[in-house]
Amino acid sequence: MKYRLTARELSNFFGQMGMLVHSGISVSESLHILLDESTTDTDRQVLTLLTDNIEKTGSFSQACTDAECFPASVSAYLKTGEETGCLDEILTSLSEHYDREQEISDQIRNAVTYPLIMLGMMGVVIVVLLVKVLPVFRQVFLQMGMDMNGFSRGLLNAGNVISRYSTVFLILTALLILAVLFFCLNTRGRHMLTAFVYRLPGLRDIPVSMDYSRMTQGLSLGLRSGLSAETSLSLASEMVSHPLVLELLQKASTLIEEGVPFSHALTESGLFAGMEGRMISVSFQSGTSDEALGRLSEKYQEKSLDLISQTISVVEPTIVILLSLLVGLVLLAVMMPLLGILSDIAM
Repeated sequence: MKYRLTARELSNFFGQMGMLVHSGISVSESLHILLDESTTDTDRQVLTLLTDNIEKTGSFSQACTDAECFPASVSAYLKTGEETGCLDEILTSLSEHYDREQEISDQIRNAVTYPLIMLGMMGVVIVVLLVKVLPVFRQVFLQMGMDMNGFSRGLLNAGNVISRYSTVFLILTALLILAVLFFCLNTRGRHMLTAFVYRLPGLRDIPVSMDYSRMTQGLSLGLRSGLSAETSLSLASEMVSHPLVLELLQKASTLIEEGVPFSHALTESGLFAGMEGRMISVSFQSGTSDEALGRLSEKYQEKSLDLISQTISVVEPTIVILLSLLVGLVLLAVMMPLLGILSDIAM
């Protein structure tokens, strides 16, 4: 099965499984309960595949691997939960992790949607002014024996071009919409768009903060699951994509292989410094490292969302101002000569 579950679907699935397993119900019976309660074809397909796989292998982690619709890192966490007897806690932690991933995605989507809608609406207004309104004003000028000024004629010619080649512009608009859908819905397209956008000034810190949030959450989940330091770092690397974060994780892995303690490797590699580094060192000494990393994950998530909000708070009024000025120039180009004519008539 090639279908990949979304972050929301993963959060719901692991959350429900965690509650059922915590209640003392076996994994196999929990899957059958969810299958009986499923309401969509996709849910039934995934759950049927999992129940069939677990009957063959007897392992929930292996069943998820064979299903091919879960992230690769999930199986390692589930396997550790099965071996240590804390599967319900791992399932709950996975649910919280993917719930946070979904929250980040929703925040980004909501932040981008409004400016796009605004651009589309203002674009329609400008096209209507050029194609429908300016020709009416031109007729008024001709009836008065006058001609439009150079700027107005340029806008009128642009409107005529749009009207004459409307089919071409409709095709280009359709291609633009398809391109937007590709960059928004396709995984490869999202990566390409993200890589481009995050190179822009003021946006470069956003992907680092988002990857730090994912990375610290992954480390917290790994430590809570009882995974080794090497495995926790390896699984955390699968959750991030920024070259800087990946490079620092590789340095930490190299230090651990050289015998450096986990907490020291995280600070000496440059992953954490200052107050965060001291916090991690103290948490490892007190045995609360997973909780400390979880709090850091929340902090980085809030930072990334604040950076997104700040960027949008600048972009939105800028779009409004620029498009309002453009519309105002179009109207002034035709209204000012008419006002001059009216004032001459009044005199």
